[in-house]
Formats: sequence, structure tokens, C-alpha cells
Amino acid sequence: MESAKQVIVDHFGGPDVLKVVDAVIPSPGHGQLLVRVEAAGVLYGDIMRRTDRYLTPTSLPYAPGTEVAGTVAAMGPGVSTAAVGDRVLCRVASHGYSQYTLADATSALALPDSIEFGEATGLLAQGLTAYLLTHDAANLNGKSVFIEAASGGVGMQMVQMARAQGATFIAGSASSEEKRELARRNGVDLMVSSVTPGWSHEVLEATHGLGLDVAYESSGAMFSELLKCLAPFGTLVKFGRGVNENQTFDPSHLLGKNQSLRGFYLPGYFDQAHLPMIDVASQALIDSVLRGELKVRVGHRFALNEAALAHHAIEGRLTTGKVVLEPWRLAE
Repeated sequence: MESAKQVIVDHFGGPDVLKVVDAVIPSPGHGQLLVRVEAAGVLYGDIMRRTDRYLTPTSLPYAPGTEVAGTVAAMGPGVSTAAVGDRVLCRVASHGYSQYTLADATSALALPDSIEFGEATGLLAQGLTAYLLTHDAANLNGKSVFIEAASGGVGMQMVQMARAQGATFIAGSASSEEKRELARRNGVDLMVSSVTPGWSHEVLEATHGLGLDVAYESSGAMFSELLKCLAPFGTLVKFGRGVNENQTFDPSHLLGKNQSLRGFYLPGYFDQAHLPMIDVASQALIDSVLRGELKVRVGHRFALNEAALAHHAIEGRLTTGKVVLEPWRLAE
């Protein structure tokens, strides 16, 4: 039987546990597509799974990767919405870091020729996260907003969407001046250092003492500082968890200023009740790119056998924009 390359993990640990192996190319079952993967997105959630710190348990062994863009190589019975050779963008449960993977035809989005494969992967988990955070988790019209990691894959899209949703002031964070300048060019009004403590006074000064109406936090490292500059009736949205996060929080701190704390977990939207919202968001993202209203920046491209380097770069805060693997490219 034909085989192809894929990345697997058979024990939890550092980036070196990502191994490239030969695997049999699967045959699509009923309602499935076999996709030749041209680009696979690399997410912070992949790192959380690799280190066994994801919100839901990960069973070993597993093949990482949940977002792929490529072409249809074969179809299973019952598929009438795609044809061999079609360009598609797909959410998958696993096996994204592969040269071939299976995807449910119902989750595949038609990918226009004008959207490059690597760019397209940024519209899946990261694009949907950015869209739902700015369109559903909070009302941003006329509000002051803070976005952690504003130069990252999610952050850069959130900045553009927050402005389009009517945010009047956008602050953000990044770990280096190079990243902060990139975020400023993307439309952020005030950038602070994510590795330097005590920056809340900068936000308060920039907002004339009023503070932030909405703050988005993902790592845990900025949580307490954001509470210091959250406005009365402001909302702090927690949408991620840091690898080493061990947060303690007294909810009574929210009382005096009538503040709110909200959690966000993208997989929670993939139930039957929220799927219509996912469908609307997915199409809106593609349409926004086609109209030139949303720009997805691919900051880094790695060969399949450089998956460990990609994880290392993300963990080391060395990346900006979208990070992708190109499965048909193998580094020497």
C-alpha cells in the first residue's frame, strides 16, 4: 500500500517528541475527503497537547495538526460537494501535520484560487478565534480594547477586526520592539512589553485614566496587570492558557467596579447549537480576505521535518503572524 510522511507523538515532552514517520495513505470513508495537504497550521494548542496541558485529555499516540489547506485527492461514498482537484480548507481532529489526511466533507470550505494555502490556514482556528472574540465574546463598538500577543497569528487578525467593529482605542503587547513595531503598523495605538512588569500605568495614561473596556488575555502572565487597568463595567476575556500558567484569582476583586470575567474556548462552539455561527464566521473570513479587508500574515514556513523547530520557535516567542508547515517540503 502507498505510504506518505506524517508527524506523530508517542510520548509527551519537548519539541523533540515530534517524529516524522511513514504511514499508509488512508482511504476515505463515507462522507470523507482524502486531502493532499499543501499547508498545515501550527497552533499554540498543538504545544499544549504535546506537553499534556491541553484543556481536554490527549491519548497517546497521536498525530498532531487540526487545520489544513490542500487539494482533494479522493472522495468517499456520499460526497457530492467536492471533486478531485478542488482546493479546500479543512478543520480536522488530528493528522494535520501530514502529506495526506482525511477530512469530513461537511467541514471542508471551498478555497478560492486567489488565497494561498499557507495564508488560508490562518482562517481556521486562529481566524475563527479572532472573529468570535471580536464579534461574539464582547461588543467593541466605541470601546477601548487590549489584545495580548498583538503581533501573533490570532492577535494580528483581532486588531483588524476590532477596528472594523468600531473599537476607538487598541492597545496590545509583544515581547520585542520588532514585534511591537509590526503591531503598530497593523493598527495598534499603544504597544507595551509583555516581558516588562508594571505597564498598566501606560494604559491608564493613554486612556486618560479611564482604563480598558475590553481586555483579551491568553497566557496568564498579563492577567493581574490587566485587572489594574480594567475600566468600571469592563470585561476581561480569558481565551487561552500558558504552558506554565498556575493562576490564582479572587473573584471578589471584580465587585467594586462591576467588572466581568469571561472564558472563551473555540471547540465549545462546534456543537449543534453554534454550528450556524461557525459557518457564518468561516464564510465571512474568506469574503473579508477576498475583499482586501482582512490580511493574514504568514510569518514563518517550515518543512514537515522541521515541526520541532516550529514548536521551539513559538515557545521561544520567536514568531509573528501565522506559522505553517509545508508537508511536501523536507529539509536536508
